[in-house]
Amino acid sequence: MPSSAPPATLRTETLPFDALRAFPQLFADYCTHAEALQARFAGRWSSAADRRAAADRAAAYARDRDTLADVLHDQHEAWGLDNATRTNIEALRDPDTVAVVTGQQTTVLGGPLYSPLKILTTLQQAERLAEETGRTVVPIFWLEGEDHDWDEMAGTHVLHRNALVDLRYEGYTPPAEGNLGAVGRLPVEAQFTDVIDALDEALPPSDFKPDVMALVRDAYTAGTPLEDAFGRFLRGLFPNSGLVLLNPDDARLKALTAPLYRQELTDPETSSRLVNEAGATLAETYHAQVHARATNLFLLEDNQRTPIDATADGFALRGTDRTYSQDDLLALLDAHPERFSPNVVLRPLTQDHLVPTALYVAGPGEISYFAQYKAVYAWAGIPMPLLHPRASATLVEGKVAKVLQQFDLSLADLDTDLDQLFQQVVVNQMDVDVDAIFGEAQPPIHQGLNGLKTHVTDVDRTLGKSVEATRAAIVQELNDLKERVVRAEKRKQEELYAQLQKAHVNLFPDGRPQERVVSVLYFLNKYSPALLDQLRDALAPDATAHQVVYL
Repeated sequence: MPSSAPPATLRTETLPFDALRAFPQLFADYCTHAEALQARFAGRWSSAADRRAAADRAAAYARDRDTLADVLHDQHEAWGLDNATRTNIEALRDPDTVAVVTGQQTTVLGGPLYSPLKILTTLQQAERLAEETGRTVVPIFWLEGEDHDWDEMAGTHVLHRNALVDLRYEGYTPPAEGNLGAVGRLPVEAQFTDVIDALDEALPPSDFKPDVMALVRDAYTAGTPLEDAFGRFLRGLFPNSGLVLLNPDDARLKALTAPLYRQELTDPETSSRLVNEAGATLAETYHAQVHARATNLFLLEDNQRTPIDATADGFALRGTDRTYSQDDLLALLDAHPERFSPNVVLRPLTQDHLVPTALYVAGPGEISYFAQYKAVYAWAGIPMPLLHPRASATLVEGKVAKVLQQFDLSLADLDTDLDQLFQQVVVNQMDVDVDAIFGEAQPPIHQGLNGLKTHVTDVDRTLGKSVEATRAAIVQELNDLKERVVRAEKRKQEELYAQLQKAHVNLFPDGRPQERVVSVLYFLNKYSPALLDQLRDALAPDATAHQVVYL
């Protein structure tokens, strides 16, 4: 079984976020000089003093910690409960305990690398905050199963022989009108074995493959809700780490959150207005990530998750003819709080009402969201956590590192179209300096045409236009000839193209950053599940730049 192990200590380099196209300017600025954005957030993520203050605020907010701990115990019965996690759940009953939280929607086979990267950052920051504050700090993953976007969660990708393999679960098809409801509630069907078989076929034999495949098969068993399968999967990736998972789709937790939802229903315009006002000023420099409509709640029923819209007379379910008075909707909230679900605005407030969140580990999109939320937290009376950027990383295998070294390329050089990269490398590798020889050929031509123009215009002034037309035609012919020379060289460089293609699909599969496409399973199969522990040690805790990790 061919397999390999990364070095005991992983070598890392950093690359400015500005050097890569994928990162919005707001995220880059937040990571590198957050002072410019500080007024929009609860403090500076890089400041130990601000982190301690955020922990104090989170601990001081009154919440039902016992119910939270009871729910977490029950939920982990379905996912797995080791001593480290049990200890952390119990610690949440203590009013001095705080949490570092991250989260992601339920995703088949864990989705791309950024979810494990979020968790690794969360584990790092929980440990650091505990040292800084003397408090017990619990790492928590918010397992979001209420999202109704099936297409976004239905698959992931691995690499196979330097090609991208799409592992997509076709078990459910959203209806033409509406949606499938909370996708995390949908059970894994028997045909999920097709996805597992495709993964098995795509992953090459290795010493670690039996354990990797066992983790997947144990998590995704027929009849298991997808959110529970995701929970088991994450527990398998991070055993004995103390990581606590939380699924908010629980009637007891929804009952605790009902006061927040009541405030939204009795004051349906304010939260959206505050978000949109913040977005308008944010757009003057960056972009508005959220465009809110009143209200910021969904109704869960009949396998549907339907937005609730405020109207002049009460409320309406978007896309339907169903309406409610405010009293009717409040009565429904009192009787069945589990039927209400927050949107992207109220989701973080729901989280931080339930959990003593000191730090939230966020990706680029989430930081853009939160840049519009500070006033909404104040409206709700909930302490806003500090936002710590998740680690952003590209894992570079030895075979890819050799290609980069051979052609003197950096990760940023590959953040472009493959054909454009190929042409650039071909030109750089040619024995003949094409740019130089064609550049040297043009001045004498222009000089000759300039002299010719002087003589012919002495004969007839109108002939000057003909000379310029001739000049333009000659320049075009030279450019065409230059392109033919480069194309001829490219035809001789098939092996070079194959090498660049290998590096490109590994680092920017489908033209996107690796961390947003490739599943961690590809790397664990090849380098051992222990790779996650090595990454935890290797990744810098202060995410001020993109990290390039050499395996």
